[in-house]
Amino acid sequence: MADTIGLRAGLYMDSPDLIADDRQFFLTPQLEYEHSFGKFDVYGKGQYTFSLTGLYPQFFFAEEWFAFHLPLTSLSEFRIGLHNENELRIKPDQNGGGGRVKPEAGYALFLPPGDISLALGLPLAYPLGGWGTTGDTRDTRFGLEMTAAYVTPLWLGFEAVANLIAAPVTSFDSIKFALNYTGDQFYGELAFRGKESFSYFSLKAEFNYFFDFLILWGALEAGDLANPDALTLGAAAGIKYRF
Repeated sequence: MADTIGLRAGLYMDSPDLIADDRQFFLTPQLEYEHSFGKFDVYGKGQYTFSLTGLYPQFFFAEEWFAFHLPLTSLSEFRIGLHNENELRIKPDQNGGGGRVKPEAGYALFLPPGDISLALGLPLAYPLGGWGTTGDTRDTRFGLEMTAAYVTPLWLGFEAVANLIAAPVTSFDSIKFALNYTGDQFYGELAFRGKESFSYFSLKAEFNYFFDFLILWGALEAGDLANPDALTLGAAAGIKYRF
């Protein structure tokens, strides 16, 4: 692929559930930036989503991610990072939104049999109510997120993520186990998620095809496969241009 400055502009269309009786279709223009400055990584994304099957709802979403890598040995590193997401929802008399910021520290060990990583995050979820007509009444929540991952030299990976709510009420939120494959043009994930039992089962696939500066992108996601009455099938397709 040709060298770029890390900027991507794209447009994609998606449907959260193609098999739903009231299925919706959305169109999203998107702008992304990703670059590494030595040991410092930067990522940012902004997008605006609007419905093709009705005027509302509309969404504005922004995401930022920063990470600093500190090598400890030739086969290991320590990482600190900050991840932030914000979404504003636009509906008649129901404007609102929410955000999530997560400082994180992690350790990675790079071995011939594969890469092992451990991370601890402190996510804080907060409402963005008040910017519109009624706002969002959700509480601010603080928690812990523990992640363990293993990636083989063949790009096969295993990941476990546990979430605990620490405030306003201490409780166990959820745990997720995922098997994934990450290639240059394909990403696939098989995930199990739940609280007391792994009742939610999903399958995801993403495809990228590169024409120098142009990228064709598509995705499929089947959710709640263990529950036929609640099965969902999401799909998306789009195009991106790399600068």
